[in-house]
Amino acid sequence: VDTRVIAFATHGLVAGDIGELGEPALVLTPPDESSKEDDGLLTASEIARLKLDADLVILSACNTAASDGTPGAAALSGLTRSFFHAGARGLLVSHWPVSSQAAAKLTTGMISNVESAGSRAAALKVAMQAVQNDEQPVFAHPVFWAPFVLVGTGD
Repeated sequence: VDTRVIAFATHGLVAGDIGELGEPALVLTPPDESSKEDDGLLTASEIARLKLDADLVILSACNTAASDGTPGAAALSGLTRSFFHAGARGLLVSHWPVSSQAAAKLTTGMISNVESAGSRAAALKVAMQAVQNDEQPVFAHPVFWAPFVLVGTGD
């Protein structure tokens, strides 16, 4: 895939979240009948085998900056590392569970402000401030706007 931005707005799983899942994954649309090739999950190992040429991958999902699940593994060693192996140069990932409504405001706000802000980092800051100042005062709490970070080569 040769594109500037790839965005996933879904649910992120850490290793052990469901059944015998031994690695992080993104939840996709489950098929009517599950198979080994199509079980509705895009796992870290499957991601690492992709061939991407993307400037930015947005993972608007819970815990996408989490470790790969091995004992003592560092943050960013799961989905983040897999997308880098696949060819992504930058990622927007989250450090904890996210509110879908706040995540949508933050990610769309970041993308819509990149040109005027001058960089993805500056656009993310503007989007975070917009979420903090949202008409719903609850969004002022950092749990809603602070889980997301940009990693990689940036712009």
